[in-house]
Amino acid sequence: MKKRPKQSSINDILGGKHPIKYFIITGTSRGIGEALANQLLSEHHHIFCISRAVNELLIERAREMNVKLSYCPFDLNHVGEIDRLFDEIFSVITRETDISGIYLINNAGMLTPVAPIEQCSSASIAENINVNLIAPMIITSNFIKHSQALTIDKRIMNISSASARYLLPFQSCYSTSKAGLDSFSKSVSLEQANQLYPAKVVSVYPGMIDTQLQTEIRSIKKELFAYVDQFKQIAQEGKLQTADFTAAKLIDILFGNDFGNPVVVENL
Repeated sequence: MKKRPKQSSINDILGGKHPIKYFIITGTSRGIGEALANQLLSEHHHIFCISRAVNELLIERAREMNVKLSYCPFDLNHVGEIDRLFDEIFSVITRETDISGIYLINNAGMLTPVAPIEQCSSASIAENINVNLIAPMIITSNFIKHSQALTIDKRIMNISSASARYLLPFQSCYSTSKAGLDSFSKSVSLEQANQLYPAKVVSVYPGMIDTQLQTEIRSIKKELFAYVDQFKQIAQEGKLQTADFTAAKLIDILFGNDFGNPVVVENL
């Protein structure tokens, strides 16, 4: 099949540049984060991917498409280094003079530890709260600080969970961190409401998705998580959403005209 020739835009005809949209996405090594980055790869987008493991397939696909993707290998448990990371990211972004929007998606998260709280180590509790809550808070702080003077579209999407509202035993760390993320999102939205160039914020419950997190849930021993059989049944009956389906719905929300109202989005 022959490729259709690229049509010239009025911007091309007049010799101008097309405005760039920047995306900063955490947790892009797999799952929703990988699907989001894949679907956002585009000629006039520049994506910054943040994850511990580098996703070589994403890098290769961006190379094949000849689009901009920058990979930042980073462990979000190292919260003290996030300021430096965002100094580096925004040193790249601020070199561009024609930006139409900057979008942050705090997607990275972890389920463990799943156990009665007295059986959870201090290290595992701290890592869960670091990755699920403290890292998104520090990242959001940096995003707003570096972009607050820019007169462009600025949006922050925090990937939360229905576990913030619908509690199950032995998931106290995960549920608490996600409830905290919802409250944080609402607080930041209030702070931004009266700003001259505000950043809009949402916290989204993406649903039950066929990702590594669900695999982890199904592998937990029943004595540690009494509901494990229900999660296995949901997977066996094919009721889990795919990461691609979920990412497409999240992107629809990200670009929606009513983004930020409401702040907490419980259904895709």
